[in-house]
Amino acid sequence: MTKMPTHHRASARRRFSLMLLMTAFFIATPVYAAAQNGGDSDSGVEMVGNVAYVDHLTNLPADFAVMREKKIPMMIFFHASYCGYCVQVDNQFLIPMRLDPEFKGRLLIRRVLVDGDTKYIGLDGKEHDYPHLANKLEVRGVPYILFLAPDGSRITSIQGTAYEFYDYYLSKDINLATDCAKHPNQKKCDGSKNGPGLN
Repeated sequence: MTKMPTHHRASARRRFSLMLLMTAFFIATPVYAAAQNGGDSDSGVEMVGNVAYVDHLTNLPADFAVMREKKIPMMIFFHASYCGYCVQVDNQFLIPMRLDPEFKGRLLIRRVLVDGDTKYIGLDGKEHDYPHLANKLEVRGVPYILFLAPDGSRITSIQGTAYEFYDYYLSKDINLATDCAKHPNQKKCDGSKNGPGLN
């Protein structure tokens, strides 16, 4: 086995380092630009006010500030990594809804993986985990969709799956939630009999 001369090895290391540096630059530049633009539509993230239209739930105070300003509800999709029905609800209903321009700007959609270790900032300003939120809102099974008003009160929810009617119930509840976010003092907007809200 012949050894490469030392100056050739150093030259090869420099070329490799330069390639790594260039690759990192081209990867980091779009990410940095998206962060500087606040995640606007140029970065592929659809925004409502200064928060994402669809995102994992991470910052309730920021979300609720936008909800109050825009008078829109929040739809929270509780799901689990082991839940096949959750994947079906996501693929058949929520992803198409996310891509449908009819829903953009009408509500915020948040995802909560109940068996995940993701942390979020609660309305109390403290950091909590997703199981804490699921317990607080009395989510006892997944898939579970919950609609909250801008004041944190529960409007309505959908538990489980009934595929033949799921689209109907989802559309009905979105219409109810958007109406209640704009006109909250209606009897139909009180979902407290089905469990607590965050107010």
